[in-house]
Amino acid sequence: MKRRLYAPAILFVGLLSAQIVATAHVYLSNLNLLQATEAVMRAGYLAVPNARVTEHLNSLATAMAGGLFFTLSLGSGLSLVTLIGVWLWDRAFRRSRKATFFYLLIWGISLFIVNDNGWNPAASAYLVVVPPVTWVAAIQLLPARTTLLSPSGVIWPVSAAIILALLWGLVLDGNMFTNIRDHLLLANRAGRSINEAYYAYTLFPAEAFKSLDQKQIRTCVLGDTLDRAEWNRLERTIRAHDYLPIPAGHPADLTIDLDIKEKRFSLGGSHQTVLSVAERELFGSPGKVLAAFSRSQDRNRMFRTLTLAGLLLGFPLVLFAFLFSVMGSLPNLFLSVAASDVIAAILCIGVGAILLVPVYQGHTAPVAPADPAMSLSASSAITRIAALRQACDNRRDITVEARKHGTARSPHVAERYWLARSLAYAKDPGSHAMLSALADDPVPIVACQALWAMGTRKDRAVVPEIIDRINTASHWYIQMYGYRALRTLGWVQPRSPQLSY
Repeated sequence: MKRRLYAPAILFVGLLSAQIVATAHVYLSNLNLLQATEAVMRAGYLAVPNARVTEHLNSLATAMAGGLFFTLSLGSGLSLVTLIGVWLWDRAFRRSRKATFFYLLIWGISLFIVNDNGWNPAASAYLVVVPPVTWVAAIQLLPARTTLLSPSGVIWPVSAAIILALLWGLVLDGNMFTNIRDHLLLANRAGRSINEAYYAYTLFPAEAFKSLDQKQIRTCVLGDTLDRAEWNRLERTIRAHDYLPIPAGHPADLTIDLDIKEKRFSLGGSHQTVLSVAERELFGSPGKVLAAFSRSQDRNRMFRTLTLAGLLLGFPLVLFAFLFSVMGSLPNLFLSVAASDVIAAILCIGVGAILLVPVYQGHTAPVAPADPAMSLSASSAITRIAALRQACDNRRDITVEARKHGTARSPHVAERYWLARSLAYAKDPGSHAMLSALADDPVPIVACQALWAMGTRKDRAVVPEIIDRINTASHWYIQMYGYRALRTLGWVQPRSPQLSY
């Protein structure tokens, strides 16, 4: 039984250490965001996130929930790699000094890589804490030495993992994650709870490792070396690119000054000059200049890559390791290790196959017939969703058919979600009322897509309505999509009444 629970116990320790680091990481990021958002609000701008979200930014519970993203992605990857490394170090390399040196070298190179564009304390903290803690736990709880490649120890779990990878490879395409969401997560209560948690908390960790270019709103301080004409021209330019000028004395993402002697603008951050550009370059291609500034300040490029790798590879394998151990624990009380491993492998494949079925059905859903009325009246939700997706892809106006079949009130979240997207291309006069109703949907993913559709329709008359929704929405995701819709419609933040030359 000790061997059976060894991997889950070590992975749990690794994930717990990652969660502690992630909670601190997200909490500190939230405090920085709170400071920036308060400065934006005081300056009179439209703030995203709004006051209903920012009041939770100094909450430890919010940081813990947001930190789960890093725990289940980067934490999973680091814990799993460390566990495998310890097992090989002890079983295959017999704890040799060369193997120890090799592992330390890999660890040191990893620390160097995540700091390649400047010191990154958050990314370094994960590498300094999670692997050593997992390593120590793995050594302390290591079971008695057995044959490295025993059938019961390796072959059955590896075989089950390979079979599951091949099965899920059947739905591997550009729409895989969309099909998982539509036909697996949104089709049952547990999946909808996961989806709701995703929309409620993932923007907090996302904000913690975004580049400046990826953030929705940035702050800027204009230096006192600018004359009135330069100040006004620069204020309009950067505001149009969502760098919002705030009064001097507040921490800002960007500071712009003019070197009078060189006649060049200095773009700085963290009390140092980062870029020096000519007036023609700054005002001729402000987007390119600001993007270059963002790249120079981005400390999280490799951190994002490692997190994505952990999410796509580490998390599924850690989940499989827990599932395999649980499935084999009960039979192991009555049967041999080899027999219980066989049972666990079969059960894991069965669970994976059951979860695959609705995703595969969505993947292979027949192309909807040309008549939308026939498609939307189908008895199968999978067929109706396929019809709505095709209508969206073909930019077909299905307002009349959707009203006839009550699609906007469908109990299936995916149907309401795809209806909202398809209405982006609707010309029917009644489509706006339907979109407004969907923008009030209690499920955030539906409201987000309704706001996206409002922006895509290019009707600037909805700007006040979207601004009102941004100010009153309780979900940060809804506010984010609303702000994107405003920018798609050509809306720009108004000049701050608190600023003047």
